[in-house]
Amino acid sequence: MLLYALAFYGCYAVGVAGLVPMWAAGIVGIVMLVRYFNQAHEMIHADVKGERAWHPARAMMIIMGPIYIGYRELRESHLLHHREEGSPRDPDLLMMHESPARAALWCLLQPELSAVDYIQRFGLPPKLAARMAVHAAIYAMLMWLGGWWGVLMYNVMTRVGNGVAFFVFAWVVHMPWFWGQVRPPRLPQWLARIWVVLVSWDNLVGIRFHFLHHVFPHIPDRHLPEVSRRLAFD
Repeated sequence: MLLYALAFYGCYAVGVAGLVPMWAAGIVGIVMLVRYFNQAHEMIHADVKGERAWHPARAMMIIMGPIYIGYRELRESHLLHHREEGSPRDPDLLMMHESPARAALWCLLQPELSAVDYIQRFGLPPKLAARMAVHAAIYAMLMWLGGWWGVLMYNVMTRVGNGVAFFVFAWVVHMPWFWGQVRPPRLPQWLARIWVVLVSWDNLVGIRFHFLHHVFPHIPDRHLPEVSRRLAFD
C-alpha cells in the first residue's frame, strides 16, 4: 500500500516535471491507485491487534480530493457497509444504485459522498477536522506545484482510478452475476489476464468471490477460492 502510494505521487511528479509525457505518467498513476485501493481494502480487514497505532502505510494516503476523510473514518465507513449491506443505512448505497450510470456518477464523487455521510452520522470531531484540514492543505499544495496541467492530470488520475475501483467494488460485484453465489462464474479469460497484469490476482479473486468476502471478511482475498471449493464440496 505504501509503495503504491509513493509510486502514484512519483507518477505525478515526473509528469509535472516533464520527464515523461503527462498522459503516460497518468495512465501508470491510475494503475498504481487501483493497486493502492486493493491493498488499502485488505489492510482495512486485516487483524491489526498488537500492531502499532501509527503506521506509514496508513499515514501516506493518496488524497482523492480537497474534501477527504482519514483512514480511520474510511475504515469505519467500510465496516459499516459490511454490517448494513444493501440497507438504507449502507454508506455505499448510492454507489450501488441499480442504474449503472447513476452508480458511476456517485463513484466519481465518492470522496465527497463519504465525507458528507460520515459527518452526518458521527459529527465532526476535532481530530477529524484537523485531518481533513491537513488533507485539504496537501491537496492545495499539490495543485499549486503542478500548475493548470498538473491540476488536470492529478484530478483525472484520482477521479478515474478511485471511481473505477469503487464502481467495481460497489456496483459490479453486488450484481446478481456475482452476488449471493458460492461458485460465481469466471471472468472471460482475456479480461482475467489483463486484470491480473494491471491490478493483481488477489483483486481478481476478490471481485469474483466478493459475496464470500462479506461472509468471511477477515479471510484474505487470496484464500477465497479455497473457501469456495470447500463450501461447494468440489
